Amino acid sequence: MPERRHFIINPENLTGDRFILNGQEGHHAARVTRMNSDDEITLLDGSGAAYGAVVDTVNGDRIEGRIIDKIDRYHEPTVNIHLGVGILKGVKMDTVIEKCTELGVRSVTPLVLDNSVKQNINLQRLKKISLSAIKQCGRGLLPDVNDAQTLHEWSENSSGELKFMLHDSPESAPLMAQLMAYKAHSKVRLVIGPEGGFSPVEVEALSAAGFIQASLGRRRLRAETAAIMAVVLCEQILNQGPTVE
Repeated sequence: MPERRHFIINPENLTGDRFILNGQEGHHAARVTRMNSDDEITLLDGSGAAYGAVVDTVNGDRIEGRIIDKIDRYHEPTVNIHLGVGILKGVKMDTVIEKCTELGVRSVTPLVLDNSVKQNINLQRLKKISLSAIKQCGRGLLPDVNDAQTLHEWSENSSGELKFMLHDSPESAPLMAQLMAYKAHSKVRLVIGPEGGFSPVEVEALSAAGFIQASLGRRRLRAETAAIMAVVLCEQILNQGPTVE
């Protein structure tokens, strides 16, 4: 079976059983991938759906064709993972956004924490990285990449979710064991500290908000590694069924 070629399409360019792919994505499909008439193509609108389509015409950077099927919840897990992570320096934040988008998070929120060296983000850059990641991995849903928030702003909207803070302390039990005990949950909220970890005040505030302390083992992981590993465990353990092909 040939590899599916994914392209991002503006929903406004989907009309009935017809599509138009233009702009940067049209250029990439026509000039780089060299799509031709009768080639099959998979279109992602970012809302969770994928469209199987066939190319009719290629005219410069404009491709037109017909939709042959629609797949809802394309390659989406059944568990909704909301990740909060202390703002990281350099390209580390880029890495978290890219990899966690590929791994299936529902949202990522950079957090301004007491030990954050950096206090701001380039939101448009992070959104662009996430958009590129869904195309690369073949995922229907573009996760919410939010602007930087305080811990209070992010944690106050977490009712009804299974909540974990990744924190190295004697009170922290292994995340995997805790997830196995809560396998029926379909929503989980994870919070990862910055390079310097959480402050005592933040640990107290998170505990008061219902966050369970959890660990990823005895080794001290980088913040970006911890975020990726925690998301993988949640997706693999809490996902209740196969993703839609």
